[in-house]
Amino acid sequence: MKFLKTAVLVIFTTLSFNLWAATEKKVLASVHPLALVAASVVNSDQLQTLLPAGTSPHDFALRPSDVDRLQEADVILWTGPVAEPYLSGFARRWPDKTWIDLSKLATPEQPRDPHYWLSVPVVLKAQAALADALGKDASEFARQVERAVLYSDQVLAPVKDRGFFVFHRAYDHWVYERGLNQVGAFTLTPEQKPGMRTLQMMRDQLRRGEVACVFREPEFSPALVISVVGDLPVKHGELDPLGAHIDLSSDGYPYFLRDLADRAVNCLSL
Repeated sequence: MKFLKTAVLVIFTTLSFNLWAATEKKVLASVHPLALVAASVVNSDQLQTLLPAGTSPHDFALRPSDVDRLQEADVILWTGPVAEPYLSGFARRWPDKTWIDLSKLATPEQPRDPHYWLSVPVVLKAQAALADALGKDASEFARQVERAVLYSDQVLAPVKDRGFFVFHRAYDHWVYERGLNQVGAFTLTPEQKPGMRTLQMMRDQLRRGEVACVFREPEFSPALVISVVGDLPVKHGELDPLGAHIDLSSDGYPYFLRDLADRAVNCLSL
């Protein structure tokens, strides 16, 4: 009799778990940093990322398997039609899904940079919308992000006036919100090569000592950065707007913010 009760309990628990898993909403994040945000309230078995790790959204093309994942998802977290035009048609085709578009959560005074996952106010709104769609609590994530912002501002304070170049214009929100001194970018987008006039202007800025650090990105060749800097005594660093090296976890996005600050400080410090 005891064995029978145990077997019934095991079967009931298994069925309950399977029913719970089946009713949990599936979430698809378009890029890794949005998956870091989603992981704050989504279990790993219910969360997928559309773009493979280290893949830039600038030149991404959907495959049939990607369309299948979009169709299977209940909630889709994306950055909007400017950064991810390949998702716009599906957002119109499947309006019954919950589409959380970060570009719609920005305020008019913010930079128009489409990399909205680097804007803390926008991310907090997006995560709150996701938590609400899933019936989860957003408050712990907000507290973790607040602590990460306080940490970032504290460590960046001594270097916030020091000029730097970034590889491409992906950091406008982060620079604006942290009050940093970005004086140029090697290219507007990775696919658009800068003209000779732009490169000469950047070279002149480097010679005049206006630039303390130049940042490259792991997804792209550093050849352009190296050719412009040449043998000038300027420090080199690396920033990754996708945070590809950060594992998915409930505190992954706050860690992403702290990591950006630490990398900037390491290169900008004297």
